[in-house]
Amino acid sequence: MPKIILFQPIVGLLDNIKSAPGLPISLLTAAKLLPPEFKVVLIDQRMEAEWKEKLKKELSDEVLFFGTTAMLGPQIKFALEASRFVKKIKDIPVVWGGPFVSVLPDQTLAEKSIDIIVCGDGEKTSLDLARALRDKTPLENIPGIFFKKEGEIIKNPPSALTDFNQMPDLPYDLVDVSKYLPKRAGIPFADMETSRGCPFNCRFCYNPAFNQRRWRSYDPELVLSRIKKLRDKYGIKGVWFVDDEFFINLDRAKKIINGLIEIGIRWEIQGARADSLLAMDDEYLKLLEKSQCQQINIGAESGSDRILKMVEKNITTSQLLEVNRKLKPYKLSPWFYFMIGFPGETREEQKATIDLAMRLLRENPKAKISGIGCFTPYPGTALFGEALKLGYKPPEKLLDWSTYAVDRINIPWLAGKERKKVEVIQFASFFIDQKPEGIADAWWIKLGAKIYRPIAKYRFRHHFYGFPIDAYFGNLIKKRLAK
Repeated sequence: MPKIILFQPIVGLLDNIKSAPGLPISLLTAAKLLPPEFKVVLIDQRMEAEWKEKLKKELSDEVLFFGTTAMLGPQIKFALEASRFVKKIKDIPVVWGGPFVSVLPDQTLAEKSIDIIVCGDGEKTSLDLARALRDKTPLENIPGIFFKKEGEIIKNPPSALTDFNQMPDLPYDLVDVSKYLPKRAGIPFADMETSRGCPFNCRFCYNPAFNQRRWRSYDPELVLSRIKKLRDKYGIKGVWFVDDEFFINLDRAKKIINGLIEIGIRWEIQGARADSLLAMDDEYLKLLEKSQCQQINIGAESGSDRILKMVEKNITTSQLLEVNRKLKPYKLSPWFYFMIGFPGETREEQKATIDLAMRLLRENPKAKISGIGCFTPYPGTALFGEALKLGYKPPEKLLDWSTYAVDRINIPWLAGKERKKVEVIQFASFFIDQKPEGIADAWWIKLGAKIYRPIAKYRFRHHFYGFPIDAYFGNLIKKRLAK
């Protein structure tokens, strides 16, 4: 039977400090339509210490292509290492997918070990590609791919939007699900997508370019039936919704919430907007609490209204304070994510971001600061062009993008003392509340976080970022863990 190999590269630090990595949802999504017509082998570099040996054994003559995915940052390095390894052993098509490579097709395909890029939804495109390679039909007939042919890059038209509700469930049998259930507060959680995309136009985000400001969702009944399956078959006790924006349609969300009450498991949300939460009345919030919703991640971005307007976030700092107060009476933990280093941002605006983060913690004991990252110019975004005007020089080779992450500074307007200050802010922000105890698995990380917390809070309260020995040694440990 024709075979397809899918490869999950190492993510980095976050997966390594948790009790288990999350499910490889991107690859499982791409594999939805492939079985039983094709045999699919999924190799996870995060789980397989001897991944090269396993990959080498699977590279038989039946393999149609090797596929992988990579986000901006360290994943690129590991995905590229695997791709080059494959090419040394067997001359088969190497396929990459994901938002990052989709907006940098020329630079990606300039890498000799990469032959094809899947752009947009991967479900139908992966199947079309597998059939074309099996049947030796022209790749020009496949919407949604870019590929190399005789030294030229061919860019096919985009594929049609996927109707999620007509698709099968993720092929969980490709992995050992029991190894992909990270514990949150001691409870095994499974990652799940219930919608894709976002209708807003944040100028720092990949969504406007990649998803064209479209938000598409699964039917609530389908979401709930699949959660029941995960509970009954794999014993999950919690669900982490990885949606960019879960509450776009409050009526739809309410149907899911009511169903979760019947199922009886905890749940948390990766993406929510402050204005969506403010649109909820007390009855809705009580329903959230009753359904055992534990955590809601909110993109706060900045403590400056000017910056929020500049990036077209369409919220205000007063709304962030209001939603924090509104959630305080309930057993819900709002996690606020901030960035500093936006183009044109002043020192006072950076200070305002820190002050707002500390105020949110003071006014709601259950609030957390998910992190204070550094702005990274993402290709395809509106602010990428602004960064270029300010002297930012993007990498010229694909591998060089692997050094990018929210805890790495790659913008020229943060240099010298300003750069060191931001490095301290990024490091200390992880420890100003109790979140490490809920995320990390190792006891020594939890203990170290508890001991360091007063220092982190002191830095933020007094805006004192000198003598950064804590950040220096902390980042050395982070690098060690990330490897």
